[in-house]
Amino acid sequence: MKIIALIGNQPNHKYLCERMHQDFALDAVIIVNKKSTTKNAIKDRLISKGMKKVLSLPLSIAWRKMQASFQKNLNGFTSVERLVVDDVNSQAVVDLVEAIRPELVVVSGTNLLTAELIMEIGLSGKIMNLHTGLSPYVKGGPNCTNWCLANNAFQLIGNTVMWLDEGIDSGNLIRTERTPLLGNESLLELHKKVMTHGHDLLIQAIASFTRDEDLPNIEQDDIDKGRVFYSKQWTAAKIAKAYGNFLLHYKISKLEKLQGLDVLTVGDREYEH
Repeated sequence: MKIIALIGNQPNHKYLCERMHQDFALDAVIIVNKKSTTKNAIKDRLISKGMKKVLSLPLSIAWRKMQASFQKNLNGFTSVERLVVDDVNSQAVVDLVEAIRPELVVVSGTNLLTAELIMEIGLSGKIMNLHTGLSPYVKGGPNCTNWCLANNAFQLIGNTVMWLDEGIDSGNLIRTERTPLLGNESLLELHKKVMTHGHDLLIQAIASFTRDEDLPNIEQDDIDKGRVFYSKQWTAAKIAKAYGNFLLHYKISKLEKLQGLDVLTVGDREYEH
């Protein structure tokens, strides 16, 4: 089976890609170096020099340490074609898809795919996407785990594997599942658990696909309308709430409180209410 990975350029994306290559012998890897030149991005960089940067320091440190842990375990690719682009929708990506005609394209950490690229991939295969958030409840960015902290919604920390469409984390669900948590994790441990859990869910879904097993294809609106979060909404106030809630509420949450909440799980087993 021909499989292509479309991934971001962070260590967690590359580590996931190495896992996929080890298990499924990828035919090509496309690494997307996302670059933002928008006025909002410039404004955000200016703001980050002040209060926002200070407030986000504990969250940023945890994230950087998590990335460093994945970086440490990177071994590199030796036998797979690699392509590095600034935009996942570039002509070079289309050309590679046309040349390989994959039966599965796995996406994690890129910018949104256009309808044209989705259609091109659809001529030969399907597109599977990992979202490190619990769809349909928490979609978007910049980081869904941090949004759950900011909203005091620890029960919505989790991951989703979906069939990709043109929307923001809006594709039909293959599996959506809360990350198993104890309620006493550090910020670093929390982010590592979420990321590793997401990788595991994706690997399991790909394995099922390669075995030609029937996978769920559930419309998100059939479960809940959910909510999309945007990076521009990630303000200094939200950052302060995220860290404050983590210190004041998450750290003292008991295991039974986290595990006993009424959250739907879609996956190998029946829905759990």
